[in-house]
Amino acid sequence: MAALRERFAAQSRKAQAYYAVMHEIKAIVGNDDAANAWMNAPLEAFGKQTPAELVAAGREQAVLDHIRTLTAKPAK
Repeated sequence: MAALRERFAAQSRKAQAYYAVMHEIKAIVGNDDAANAWMNAPLEAFGKQTPAELVAAGREQAVLDHIRTLTAKPAK
């Protein structure tokens, strides 16, 4: 039973991480379809891994940081 609980907890953490990334990118691209397409597109900055792969590997913070560079305004 403990193993099942741990497995569920791990899946829940991954789902929450995926949702957090989707929420951030959706705010930029405007809709779920575009956000889903972005999540499954290879990123040069990450060796052509997709954001979905990175999140699944536990690297959601790196993806969130990358998203924030997309919205950062250059200094004047």
